[in-house]
Amino acid sequence: MRTNVENMSGDLESTKLHASNFQAFLGIHEWNKRIEKEEKVWMSLQTDHKMDTVDIHIELSPLLMKFEDDVKELGKLELKSTSSNKIRLRKEKQGQIVVPVSNTIDNIKLTNISSFKTPDGVSSNILITGIDMFDDGRIMFADNQNLNKRLLIMNQEGELIKTLQLQFKCLDVAVIRNDTVAATLVEQNKIVIIDINSSIVQRYIPMLHRCYGLTYSGELLVVNLSNHTIQFFDLSGNSLSSYSTGEASDSCYVLQDTLYFTTHRTDPVYSTELSGEVHWKFDCQKSAHPTGITNDASGNTFVACRDSNQLG
Repeated sequence: MRTNVENMSGDLESTKLHASNFQAFLGIHEWNKRIEKEEKVWMSLQTDHKMDTVDIHIELSPLLMKFEDDVKELGKLELKSTSSNKIRLRKEKQGQIVVPVSNTIDNIKLTNISSFKTPDGVSSNILITGIDMFDDGRIMFADNQNLNKRLLIMNQEGELIKTLQLQFKCLDVAVIRNDTVAATLVEQNKIVIIDINSSIVQRYIPMLHRCYGLTYSGELLVVNLSNHTIQFFDLSGNSLSSYSTGEASDSCYVLQDTLYFTTHRTDPVYSTELSGEVHWKFDCQKSAHPTGITNDASGNTFVACRDSNQLG
């Protein structure tokens, strides 16, 4: 217990020296949980006699004493080890993203890996407005068509794995874990979190405004709202901070304490600090309607433009 407390103290000092203000803010919530846990354990130890001194005495039977004298060796002990498979945490994968890679946009060539059609729902008029990918390669789609109102899970060969039928239309989707996803219910001003194994809704997170694009980053849900803000929530629905975009924004992405977002009415794409300082602004061609945005491992930013049918 003393070691745990010392480690927390060391983490706090290290965060003060090296982490950003936003990381320190998130760390405080985590430390509070850890401190409360240690306090509960300590109080429990005071009441359940686990810290009492106990003396254990054993008196061997005469038969065992004779056995000890007669038998000099019970056998031989051998140690054999087998390397285990390393389980990579989501945080480790995100950390690896920031390692500089030599690929630049000039030497990147996009290649079509596979193409497939999503299966019909109640209506054959399918409207895919959101997409995300699981760590194991499965793909999640949000079908925002008025009659379908569903999430689709498919593999990269185009085979349908599962359909999650929703009560309301969903605009965007974000994978939280391999068994949990979140989706924005734009007309209900809510985010829904679903267990995909059981198809059960775990919780609804109410919003004060219509919610559009959704992404998940470092234990945070990041959502574009209709009041021209991007809001940061934890998985319990607590609002942690917000960023004013100043204009309508459909989609955003967070990488290494940097926020990227699109503005579809005026066409620029922005890269900013979470505090609001603008790194750069890129103007897409007029009326391109930039929507979806993401980054690759080299830090290149990709934007899907709806009206110009281009990936920039």
